[in-house]
Formats: sequence, C-alpha cells, structure tokens
Amino acid sequence: MGKTRLAREAVFGARGARRRWIIGTASARSIPLSAFADVAASFGPDPLQRVREVIDGLIGDGRHPVIVGVDDAHLLDDLSAFVVHQLVTRRLATVVLTIRSGESPPDTITGIWKDQHLKRLELQPLSLTEITRLVEHVLDGPVHSLAAHRLWRYTQGNVLYLRHLIESEVEAGRITRHSGVWLWDGHPTLSPTLAELLEARIAQAPKPVRDVLDALAVAEPMDTDPLASVTDPDAVAESESLGLVRIDTGTQPATAWLAHPLVGEVRRTGSLQLRRLRGRIATELARKATDPRDLVRRAALSLDSDLTPDPALLVAAARAAMLLLDLRLAESLAERAVAAGGDLEAKLTRAVAMIWLERETEAETVLAELADHAAGPLRAHIAIPRVLNLAMILGQPANAEKVLDEAQLGDDEESRVIADALRVAIDTARGHARAAVDRASDLVAHPPANPVAHMLAILAMVDGLGGLGRIDDIEAVASSGYRLAEQSAEVSQARFPLAIMHANAYSLCGDLDRSDATIARIRRDTVDVPFEHSWNTFLDGRAALSRGALTKAPRISREMLALLDTGGGRQLAAAFGRSFLATAMGMAGQSAEARREFTAIPRSNRDPDANQWASVWSIAEAWVCAAEGACSQATSIARDAAARERRLGRPAWEVMLLQIATQFGDHTTAGRLAELATIVQGPRAPTAAAHAAALAADDGDALIDAARRYEQFGDLIAGADAAAQAVVAHRDANRRGAALTASAMARRLADDCGGADTPALRAATMPLPITTRQREIIALAAQGLSNKQIADRLTMSVRSVQSHIFRASQRVGVNSRDELIAMLQGAPT
Repeated sequence: MGKTRLAREAVFGARGARRRWIIGTASARSIPLSAFADVAASFGPDPLQRVREVIDGLIGDGRHPVIVGVDDAHLLDDLSAFVVHQLVTRRLATVVLTIRSGESPPDTITGIWKDQHLKRLELQPLSLTEITRLVEHVLDGPVHSLAAHRLWRYTQGNVLYLRHLIESEVEAGRITRHSGVWLWDGHPTLSPTLAELLEARIAQAPKPVRDVLDALAVAEPMDTDPLASVTDPDAVAESESLGLVRIDTGTQPATAWLAHPLVGEVRRTGSLQLRRLRGRIATELARKATDPRDLVRRAALSLDSDLTPDPALLVAAARAAMLLLDLRLAESLAERAVAAGGDLEAKLTRAVAMIWLERETEAETVLAELADHAAGPLRAHIAIPRVLNLAMILGQPANAEKVLDEAQLGDDEESRVIADALRVAIDTARGHARAAVDRASDLVAHPPANPVAHMLAILAMVDGLGGLGRIDDIEAVASSGYRLAEQSAEVSQARFPLAIMHANAYSLCGDLDRSDATIARIRRDTVDVPFEHSWNTFLDGRAALSRGALTKAPRISREMLALLDTGGGRQLAAAFGRSFLATAMGMAGQSAEARREFTAIPRSNRDPDANQWASVWSIAEAWVCAAEGACSQATSIARDAAARERRLGRPAWEVMLLQIATQFGDHTTAGRLAELATIVQGPRAPTAAAHAAALAADDGDALIDAARRYEQFGDLIAGADAAAQAVVAHRDANRRGAALTASAMARRLADDCGGADTPALRAATMPLPITTRQREIIALAAQGLSNKQIADRLTMSVRSVQSHIFRASQRVGVNSRDELIAMLQGAPT
C-alpha cells in the first residue's frame, strides 16, 4: 500500500534531527543485529553490550533528537527487534516502523503496539476519490473519471502498484491528454519492476494453482464447474485459500475471480500454451446451455485460440454483444466474421454496430456498397439501418427519404409497417413533432410484431411529445420503450437515445427532477456497460447544464470530448459536447473559450431541414455572443430560432428560446410566452411568461418572484438573471433597499452556479449612465474589435458606432475609447 514510501517521507521530512533508516530482510533474519550492522564499528562478545553499542551509535551524544525508521520490522532478527523495543519503550528516539499485513513479527515488535507504546496505523487501499486526487496531482491536470476508475480497479487502491503503473503507461504514451483531460484505455503493459513484484508472489504457488490463474487470466470470471474441468478442482480451492482467487458463492453457480486484476496481466501472454487453454475453455463453454455472455466469451476466446474461426458463431456472438451493449466488441466480432468468410449477414451486423458506435460515415459506405449488390428482399433489409443512419445520425433526411423510396418497401404487411416507422424517423429528424406523433400514435397503440418498427415509433412519440410540451403523456410511452429494449436484442441499444429524448423532454418543460430521475435510471441500468460511459457522460452534462452547474458541466463536457477525440466518427456526439461546453463557458462569461468551442463544432453536410437538434446549436451561439457582449445579436439568434420552432410546431423549444431572449433583456416576448404557457406543460412556460411580463413592465417585485420560481424548479442561471434584472428595475425606481435585496439574491444564485457571468448580472453590477446599445458596443470593443468590425457585427454604420462611443464617453466623463473600456470592466481610469 506504499507503506515504505510513507514511512520514508515521515522520517526524512523532519528537520533538526538525526535520521536513520533500517531495513529488515528475510536473508539476514538469522544473523543477530544484522539490521544494524553499519551502526557500530565492532561488536563485543556480550549480547547485551552489543545492544548498548548499537543504541549508542544510533542516539549519539543525545544533544539532538533522533528519528529511526524501520522498514519491514517483521523480518528483523530477535536482537535487532530488541534494540527497536528499547528505543521505543525508553523513549530514546522517535520510531516509525512498518509491518506487512499477514506476517508474524518478533514478540518484542508485537509488544510495542499491544502495550500501546506506539500508535498503530492500518494503511488501507485508497478510495476512488483519493486515487483520482493523487493521479491528478501527479499528472498536473484533470483525469477522466473513466480513466481514474480503471486505474483504481487495476490497482485496487494500492499506491505502490499505482506509481509503477502510472510511470510506465505515461512513458509508453498510453496515458495521453485529449481536450485538456488525461485518458487511459485501461490496457496496461506492466513495467519489468511491477511485473517482478507480482510474479514474486505468484511464483510461490504450486503449478496447479498457477494453471487456475492462467485460466482466469484468459476467461475471467468463470463458473467454478467449467474452471474445475479445465484445471484441477483441488487447485481451485487452494488458490482461494492462498488469497490469489476469490470465489463468489452468492451466484448460482459459484463464480471465480482473480483476487487482483494485475495478476491476470502478469499471466496473460501470447504463448501456445495459453492459445490451447483458450480453445479448451471455449469448447467447455459450448457444452453447457449458453446465455448471451457465454456465447460472447466463447467466440472471443476462440479468436485467440488454436480453434478454426466459425463465421456463424462470430455473427451470433456479435449480436449477443450488442444485446449486452458492448458495441466495440460487437463490431470487432463482426469484422472477424467477415474476415473468416462471413456473408451479407456478417457485413450487415458490422455496419449496424458501427452506426451505434456513431462511426456513421464508415457505416454508410458499407451499407451503400451492400445495397449496390443486393436485390429483392435483401435491399429492403439493408434499407432499414441505412435510412436510420442517414436521417438520425448524419442529419440527411432528404437522402434517407430517397433511399427509402428506392427500397420500395410495402409489398407485405411487415414491410409496410417498417416503411411507416422509417418515415416517422425522418419526420423526427426534420423536427416535425406533430407529424411524427400523428404517424407514430397508431404504431404505439397497436404495437407491430417487428421490434425495430415498434421502437422507432416509441422514439418518435417521446421526442415529439417533448417538443409539443405534452410531458404528462410521455411516461407510459417511454416505459414501454425501456421494456422493449430489455426484451429484444435488435433494439436493446436504443435505450440510450430513448433516455436522451425522455430526459430532454422533461428538461425543456422545466421538470428537472423527473429529467434527473430518468438519467439516474439509465445510469443504474448500465453502470457496468463498458461502451456506454460516453452516453452517460452526455446525459450528465445535459443535466448539469440545465441546472446551471457551471463547474460540473464544463468538466463533464470535456470528458465527453476527450473520449470522442480518441475515435473516428461520432460527429453528432462531438457537436453536442462542444455545444454544451460553449454554452457553459458563455454563461460563465468566458467569451474566448466559448467562441473557441463553438467554432470547433463539427460541420457535417447536414440537410438544411435536419432540425431535430438545431436549437441546441442556436442556444450555444446565442450564449457565446452574449458572453462577448453582443446582446442584440444574441437576442436576435434566440428569437430567430424561436421563430423556426414556431414554424415547426415545437412550442416547448420555442419557450426555451424565448426565455433565453428574455434573460438577454428582450422586452417583446411576453405576449407569445403568455400564449405558450397555456399549451406547454411543466413549470418553465408559466415561469418564463411571468418573467417576460415583469421585464416588460419593469416590475422589480414580479421579477424577484420569477427568480424564485426559476430557482424552485432548478434553473439557477435564469433565476440569477431575473434577480439581476430586478436590481435594475428597483434602482431605476429609486428603491435602493429593494435593489440591494435583489442584488444579494442575484449574487447568491450566481455563486450557486459556480460563477455565472451573464449580461443581466453584469448590468446589475455596473450602474453606469449609458444605454444598453452603448454597453454592447463597448463590450465588443473590449474584445478587440475595431469600429468597422463592430458595425458589421451589429449591422449598423461605422459612424453610428463612433457616435455611440462618443456619447458614452461624455456621459461617464472619460476622454478615450480605452478609458471607456476600462471603466466598463471595472478597472481604474
């Protein structure tokens, strides 16, 4: 656990003292006073005199305090142990000693803590939180939570193992930095030192026990029955008694695991012996009734064994891996199936796995090639994943519709149902909420036998109802989708898109508690799924941003982007991650970072009518402009996006965008928000309507009430903005006490967000006698823009910009553009 390092730091970190470091060793344990051989020049014949000589050599003339460190005190010979006992009990020196758990030290050493002469500290493995803090300190930067968890899992909190692992993995370039976050793929290559530490313990075990370790190294965990079949049953029991293997008897049948993950890394080699062992285990698994996990394990073992690859087995295992949501393994198995001679089924399975991995461009290439060589029913079979990929991932609903028309689905009832479901998906991609709900309603009410068609209808209903603001109708539909995902392997991976749409619907309408509950449920159901960390990160980031958690949201977004940087494709996910990060940075007033992230959003060749998530990008852009001080431009972006949502018939999105415009100071949104409050369910619409009405009326008390209502349902940024606008309204009405109260509320909410810095908050803290337009122009000047650039940005003439700057300078009594900028930023002029 790093006991030696900790003890050395304690001993040699002290100043003003004589320090000695003593080490007990197994090889010298039979030699009296061997640990102190270098302390006294020579020893006399009397044992007690020899002890006296050693003590005198340690403490010297007694004028300086002495600190003695004794490492591995359980390996001391009896006389050396007696010396340590005398140093402690007679208080001749300060002693720090270490003992390895499970060892039997000399009685004199045991008596030291039994008689309470020294305090005993049991070093425990570090927790996940402690491992994360330590690694971030060592690497001098944030570590991805998944990487930290992997390091903790591999080392089991052992600091010694962690140090060797970090050093070797960084040196080998396997721990790398992406988007400012340290990542590790969790596939270590042990350094010689660490391998020797582990092998030294394993080498003491008998050969049959090492055979058990080898079997678990290639196929952990294993039921004890097949493990006993390929090894020695007695050795399985012995390996447990030696602490090298743990048996979980809480499962039926009992399951065997390696006691420490790094033991498997030591034993796992590419030797012919292990290839044969993998083949034997795969053959043994084939004899028992298999569930999806056994099928996947059997196929994976066969790939690196002495068995001939079986394409049918690999395809079946790839589908089983998709059921288990291990999509990378599914794609790998399907790829090996193709290489082993698999036909269309293997290629199609691989393409589907690539879609779910969001390697969308590669998947379209494979599917288009398959379509060119397919005819009849096969063409329709290929059309399903291709249409979904084009419409939902690549954002090309027009191309998806063309492929669907060319496939000519509809010759039979099942094909007709699938075609209807695919057209529902296209409606969803275009943001046509009403049309999608209308088309999907019958499919949801009368579920088709085809699970893909059924799931597409459910997804469309959940997304469409969310856009329409009908969240009271969502829960039953979403629940049926989760049940379908649990029952059908074909759509099991759809539970994450379903959770995203489900949580987003509640968030749009302001029901953040139910949104968080949806996210918590999907996380709980997939906590052990390897691939799905990025999906969970996406949902966590969305939830944090909805509540204005400006410390948590950026970190989560960066973690998501760090994962995406390591793989191809996934442009849609990267666009979400950068949009969330740009929005959070904009809310925090960090304009340069916000603009950088927004500019980096992937720009794929999406159709102009791919509107399902268009407002996500609009919200990000609006907050970026607001952070830069271009409030009129930010307001215009939000209002234009709201107008688009009104044309699409998605009132919940319209409410969100008009609320943001109101936060930016738009006094014209009250009428439309009042209308929307009558048709959009949840707390956001009526709160935003009340906010807009209060802003239009310059009613400070009503603005405070709106701030409280925002805070109550969890939108702290909006609450801070409403309170800040109340400050201005009260100040303009010469109500100083009320303005101070509103200011305290605005500051509290901004602090609760982790440091919000919005246009409304800036206006409330800078009571300069200038207009909103003048403040906007000065803010853009502070960004380094010239008068010509400001004029282009705000669609006005250069002369108008100059005039605004001149009049603002006159009002505040400064003589230059630079002094005006300094005053706005709070610097001395």
